[in-house]
Amino acid sequence: MVVTKIHPIKTTLKKAIDYICNGDKTDNEIYVTTHLCSRENAHKEFELTKKQFSSRTNTLAHHLIQSFVPEEVSFEEAHQVGIELCEKILEGKYEYVLATHIDKDHIHNHIIFNSIDVEEGKIYHSYYGSYMNIRNQSDRLCKEHNLSVIDQETQREINEIKRRKFVNWYDWNEDKKGSSYKSRLQFDIDRTIKQSINWQGFLSKMESYGYEIKYGKHIAFRSKNQQRFTRAKTIGANYTEERIKDRILNKDKELGNIIDIKNSQKVKSSKGYEHWVTKHNLKTAASTLVEIRNKGFNSIEELERGISWISIEKNELKREFDKLSLEQKRIKEVVKHIQICISKREHYEGYRKNPNDRIYMMMNRKDV
Repeated sequence: MVVTKIHPIKTTLKKAIDYICNGDKTDNEIYVTTHLCSRENAHKEFELTKKQFSSRTNTLAHHLIQSFVPEEVSFEEAHQVGIELCEKILEGKYEYVLATHIDKDHIHNHIIFNSIDVEEGKIYHSYYGSYMNIRNQSDRLCKEHNLSVIDQETQREINEIKRRKFVNWYDWNEDKKGSSYKSRLQFDIDRTIKQSINWQGFLSKMESYGYEIKYGKHIAFRSKNQQRFTRAKTIGANYTEERIKDRILNKDKELGNIIDIKNSQKVKSSKGYEHWVTKHNLKTAASTLVEIRNKGFNSIEELERGISWISIEKNELKREFDKLSLEQKRIKEVVKHIQICISKREHYEGYRKNPNDRIYMMMNRKDV
C-alpha cells in the first residue's frame, strides 16, 4: 500500500530542497514540479511570504513523503498522484516543491511546502488529525489510479480519529488505552450531559466527580491528579461551552456513540463493563435507526440519496462562498486605491493649479 509520513523542517530548508531535487534521483529534475515558487529560489520565497505576513512561526516548512509499492506505479503516474495530492491537501494556497525519486525500487514523492499560506498567512497546523486527512486523501487518489490502498484495520483507526479534534500523537495512544485525561474528561462530560437538566446542574455534577472548573473565554476542567487544566474545546467541536449547553437542552434528540468493543482494553478487563457496553450499543443502534426513519429515510438507498444531496448542496454553497470571498477581496483592493486617491488628491490639485512650480513639484513629487 502507499505509505505517507510528514515532519517539520526547522533548519537548513535550502539543503532539504536541494536534496529532494537531486538530478540523480529525479532524472535531471524532469520529475520536479513547483507551485507559486521557483525551484532555485523556493527557500527565499518561502521566507518572503513569512515576512509579508510578519509570521512568527519557527517552522520553515513541512516535508511530506509518499511512498509506493515497488513495481506498481510508473514514474509519470507517481508524479501525477503527487501533484493531485498537493491540490487536495494544500488547495493551491501553499508554495511547494514536489520531487519524485525514481532511483530506488520503491518510487516515492517528496513534497516540501511552506508553513503558512500565501493568501492570509495562516499557519499549517500539523497534528494527528491533519496527518490522517493526508493519508485519507492519498488513499482516495490511489483508488482512482487503481493502486494499493490501506487495510481495514487502519481504516477503523481513521474513522475513530474523526471523533476527536486537535489530538496529538501522545493523546491518541493514551486515548486508545483509555487512560488519558482528555479521554476521561470526554466520558464524564458525556454522561453528565445525560444526567443534567440545565447548565448549573451540569457544573455541580462535574464538581461532584472531583473536577475543578476554570471559567473564562473557554471553560476548562482539572481532575484531582492533573497538574494543568484541560480546555473542553480541545476534545472536539461538541465540547465547547456553547455546544455543551445546547446538548443539555437537546439531549433527548442526541444520538449516542457506538463504543468499539473489540479494541477497548476496559472491555477486555471487565465482564460487567462488557455487558453494559453491549447493551449501550444495542440501544444506541436502535435509537439511531428510529431517528433516521423519523427523518423520512426508510431504506439505505434513500439515506444515501439524502447524504448525496446534502453533499451537492454543501459544494454549491462552498462555491458561492468562494465567489463572494473573491469579490470581497476585489472590493477591498478597490477601496484601498480609492483611499490612496483621496489622500493624494490635495497634492495633485495643487500641482494642477501650479504646474510650473518646480519647488512644489520637488517637495510633492511622490504624492503627485
